[in-house]
Amino acid sequence: MNNSEFSSAPQRIVSTLPSITEVLFDIGLGSRIVGVSSFTTYPPEAAKIDKIGGLYDMNYEKILSLKADILFFSVENEALRQSLTVPSWAVNHRTLQGVLDSYTIIGALFDEDVLVAAKVKQAALKDQLDAFAEKAKNREKTKTAKIKTLICIDRSRGTGKIQNLFVAGTESFLTDALRLAGGENVAEAAGRFAPTLSAEGVIGLAPEVIIDLGFAPPDIKTKSDLSDWQSLGDSVPAVKNKRIYKITDDFATVPGPRTPLLIEKIERILHK
Repeated sequence: MNNSEFSSAPQRIVSTLPSITEVLFDIGLGSRIVGVSSFTTYPPEAAKIDKIGGLYDMNYEKILSLKADILFFSVENEALRQSLTVPSWAVNHRTLQGVLDSYTIIGALFDEDVLVAAKVKQAALKDQLDAFAEKAKNREKTKTAKIKTLICIDRSRGTGKIQNLFVAGTESFLTDALRLAGGENVAEAAGRFAPTLSAEGVIGLAPEVIIDLGFAPPDIKTKSDLSDWQSLGDSVPAVKNKRIYKITDDFATVPGPRTPLLIEKIERILHK
């Protein structure tokens, strides 16, 4: 699909992912969005837009009622294209390169001024990421070792042990962000996107730093939440050296224009 398939540029957009919504706002298309994921929290203006459910509980009737000209969905949810008659376009936000590419891929479906804005924003984000890449390269030149890190995406919490652990794998924007911050993902070999690990698996990987991105239920305090990791024992360097960190910012799990904020935060954690 490209803009030649529309008699005029799409005016009513449904975005099924928070990351897609952030890119759409970034290139000036926020006013055209009529539906967003229930998990969308940014920008603040998105709170007023109709919600269509999440990735696994999408409300198809709601989507159809919004009479969208185009719907953007993730490459992981290709079945959505088959389920709806709305013109749709898949976006790959698994990696940071995919995020960068999506700016012009999306922009090309709209008016020329939107594509121009998309190219400007894409270049600005790329400049930020390139600056981090240069710093990482300089660390290598000074023989600074990459810090072996494990990034927890989700897990059972407040149980006193590590269970149902999902981590960042090879094809994850989180792994890209970690590399740019000067770290090395110890779980890359475990799987492509969000592999699971057992407690024994974590012990075997021996991370020097653990970054926990998951959100604990309201009745579990941060200290109690992180104490689950203590069950792994001092054989894990991150546990022994008390280098377990929690990041609760919403941008931590949403690839897009705010990802440089995440890289900065990881950078401070690794190199403080």
